[in-house]
Amino acid sequence: MPGSIDPTPAPRVAASVALGPMLIAVDGLSSLGAGPAAARLEALLVERFPGVKASVGVTGWESGEIVLCPPGQLTAPSAGRRAPPLTFGGIETQHSALSAVLKEAVRVSACAVALVAAEPHDDSADWLGTFLNPILEGGFDFVSPAYLRHKADAAINTGIVYPLTRALYGRRLRQPLGGEAALSLPLAHRLLEDPDWSRDPANAGSDGWLVAKVLATEARPCQAWLGAWPRPEGPTEDPSQTLARVLGVVFREMERHAQRWQRVGASAPLTAFGSPGLLDGGAQPPVDRFVTAFQLGERELASVWGLVLSPGARVVLHRAAGVGIERFRIDDSTWARIVYDFAVAHFARLVERRQLLLSLTPLYLGWVASFVLETRGLDVKETEARVEQLCEAFEHEKRYLISRWRWPDSFNP
Repeated sequence: MPGSIDPTPAPRVAASVALGPMLIAVDGLSSLGAGPAAARLEALLVERFPGVKASVGVTGWESGEIVLCPPGQLTAPSAGRRAPPLTFGGIETQHSALSAVLKEAVRVSACAVALVAAEPHDDSADWLGTFLNPILEGGFDFVSPAYLRHKADAAINTGIVYPLTRALYGRRLRQPLGGEAALSLPLAHRLLEDPDWSRDPANAGSDGWLVAKVLATEARPCQAWLGAWPRPEGPTEDPSQTLARVLGVVFREMERHAQRWQRVGASAPLTAFGSPGLLDGGAQPPVDRFVTAFQLGERELASVWGLVLSPGARVVLHRAAGVGIERFRIDDSTWARIVYDFAVAHFARLVERRQLLLSLTPLYLGWVASFVLETRGLDVKETEARVEQLCEAFEHEKRYLISRWRWPDSFNP
């Protein structure tokens, strides 16, 4: 479904960077693009940070190891030194490279740790300098990437993860699950000491886990706009699987940090580097199919939604299902309460968790259709203003979330 969801995560380059020693690692020993990606990155590092020597490694999802090579030997990673195995991460059938990369960064006392997508980036944006300099020169602990994308792209980030994360933790992280990250060495030390590596190995090291660990602590985060999105090649993941994969981690982290986010008030902007914005054009999602999927869900998932959603939300959704496509809308307050209702149901286990997350799919597709219809005639600036209104609704409805979270079995909406 073009333009509506984020694709399945692609292999990443992992880089630990210091003004002295430098470590680069590419995720995916079995990936045909791992070696060339590491070579491109090494060349760019030499150009952007002249005089800095780099060791290069490749991390493998299946082998569970990181192979480190000296400069200039990227084509023969098997000759390198093998570091400790990776820790199983939150993405099904894959491993998190974060644990191994953090351990190696600590071992060599690197000044920064970075996970970077293997795809070619937008070199016109000086993306590597924009990404690493906040750690190397700015004193930040965490750099979250943001990309120039078409307004219908990354709808899970725009419609759920961004407004939810912002309302929970009070930090305006525009694209929380960008798939890349840069970290300071002190933060690397703290993350390695976290008990979740053994207590919750299925999720530790995943993107959602990392972002929550940063935003729920006293770490100093910022965000960096890295130019156009380096879109991975390959088929787009089914939206139901994406929702289950992404929100499963996000909702679990909500539970883990509940005492923290219930004390957080209004959000505040984060320091940002680079040039923010959206791209014009782009493929439009099939709105008619999305509305049809929503209408079908409203008929067939009534028993599940009745256990999760407030009566008021059910009335609004029933009315929306009965109008024509051009008039179809899901208002911001209702959508915020729907997302909060599903988070509470996940926490209280009102429905089996995977079934719960899959049942959100028609509602999500309905919201995407509503957003596309509303923003169809808006320019880039107006579209971003529309996203801001959505985020403000999530913040305003946070009182509803807190009430439901504290009394999930006896709320009175």
